[in-house]
Amino acid sequence: MKKELLLATALASTMGIAGVAEAASYSISGHNRTGVEGENPDSSDSDSTAAKQLNKFNVSISETTDAGMKIATGFTLTDEGGAESNPSGLTLTFTDGSSLQLIEAGSASAAHAVSVPAGGGESGITSTSSNQSPTALTTGAGSDYVGFDYATAADAFGIEGFSANASASFNSDVSTTSGSTATVSLENSYAVGVTYVSTAGDSTVTVGAGYNAADYNSQTATKDGQVFHIGATVVTGDLTVGAGFMDGDWLSEARQNTGSFSSVGAKYVSGDITFNVGLSAADAKDEVLGVNATSSEDSSDTVSASVDYVIASGVTGTVSYKNQEVRDDGADHKASSGSSWYVGATVSF
Repeated sequence: MKKELLLATALASTMGIAGVAEAASYSISGHNRTGVEGENPDSSDSDSTAAKQLNKFNVSISETTDAGMKIATGFTLTDEGGAESNPSGLTLTFTDGSSLQLIEAGSASAAHAVSVPAGGGESGITSTSSNQSPTALTTGAGSDYVGFDYATAADAFGIEGFSANASASFNSDVSTTSGSTATVSLENSYAVGVTYVSTAGDSTVTVGAGYNAADYNSQTATKDGQVFHIGATVVTGDLTVGAGFMDGDWLSEARQNTGSFSSVGAKYVSGDITFNVGLSAADAKDEVLGVNATSSEDSSDTVSASVDYVIASGVTGTVSYKNQEVRDDGADHKASSGSSWYVGATVSF
């Protein structure tokens, strides 16, 4: 009996050591953002201030097979102050540089939206209206978790600086709904996105564009999702300027929307200091499902600016300001309009 126990212990120890030796590589990253935000909405004569404490903690896991293919996944423990355990999908990166994302892959269109400079920090007045104006170039570029996104390697199709993605997701088992107040759910989506990077003198020019089509489960809606975006950035030394435009139809909750979003901005880096400024304008008509053009236009216009200063390695201080003007169904919405500011620091690891 003693011999059997010793043999079992030895086998368990060997398996444990092998498990450690074969463990995939991992890394952790995240930040803690702490500061104070002040708001002065047009609906009030007095300011309000509040603490802003947000954090993020990510774990990335990856390993490379003997054939050279990289397999990567991960999970988020907390995201901007909200405690959660959010697992990532699976990404396969092949030896030629192309990759295939599986499960929670996202939209190929959203993957190629350019990053237009804008004010950072945590300033902003939370909208309390039913305004459905787009908030980003990626508005309407949705996908279900069951799907894939294939990304080409750099210099795809023999074109220097060119890359592309194609994605699809499927949720055909979702129950159909009808009625003007029924909440809609995304069924299937299909998307493509492209980016082209080139140089012109001392400048690097990046152009990105994408298209996303989506079907929803509503039998009452008279439209499905069809959105596109295009944008460009130009980097010359320490100066970056950019602009982007999005337009199309999308569904959200119990509404069908038609609208557009445009933004322009600039960023300048001087040593440890980064200056950002941005302007955006958005509009939309949010309609009752199945009833076209029954509402007046929603709109949202913003001006933002920020200054970031690197205090120490991994520590950045931020001062930001934002002014926003919101209209809901053609009328000013003062509770969502006004100015705000933020002073804080981000500690990253």
